[in-house]
Amino acid sequence: MWLERLTVGPLAENCYLVGAREGSELAIVDPGAESGRIAAAVEVSGRRPVAILLTHGHVDHIAHCAHLAERYELGVWVHRDDLPLLAGPQWPELEAALGARPCPAPAGFLEEGSPARFAGLALDVLHTPGHTPGGICLIDPGSRQALVGDTLFHRGVGRTDLPGGDGPTLARSLRERLFALDGDFLCWPGHGPETRLAEERLENPFVGTRARFSPW
Repeated sequence: MWLERLTVGPLAENCYLVGAREGSELAIVDPGAESGRIAAAVEVSGRRPVAILLTHGHVDHIAHCAHLAERYELGVWVHRDDLPLLAGPQWPELEAALGARPCPAPAGFLEEGSPARFAGLALDVLHTPGHTPGGICLIDPGSRQALVGDTLFHRGVGRTDLPGGDGPTLARSLRERLFALDGDFLCWPGHGPETRLAEERLENPFVGTRARFSPW
């Protein structure tokens, strides 16, 4: 999998451009802000954007979906359990700071058991609720890489005190879903640096007795 990361907006959200390594297309993952920068990176890549994929529906990950969907005539894909987050305002002050516009209605849904086939990739969809009801991870078995959204951070996890968040559910998603994957993966989170799944199994404090939540 070819991947480029752009850290955008006041909450330092990670937006990703992904596609097959030898391909000519890309998908935009979580365009949370600065659509001009994202579009500039798309142009520099020389690849044709074909879809917007969302790991979850929080505003800092979706605020610029409309900007890019209109510019490139793209469909937006999300897990259906996060539809309520796309349907209306979440945090007006943050939305204003991000320059958010209402997210377009999804063109389809990212569902476990149906690979996300975009830009030459066939990404496994892993439903990992807890940060939001429809939080997902997108897994590329071939390159052993995973787009983990706000399910997992480097030695941390996404916050669970927002509407729809649930700490015990997130803990189960980590232990029984993401950490249960076979072997090691390079994990690309929604905020902060990349990390290794093998390291997080051993060292992430959330799976022990000292839970550490992020501010996101």
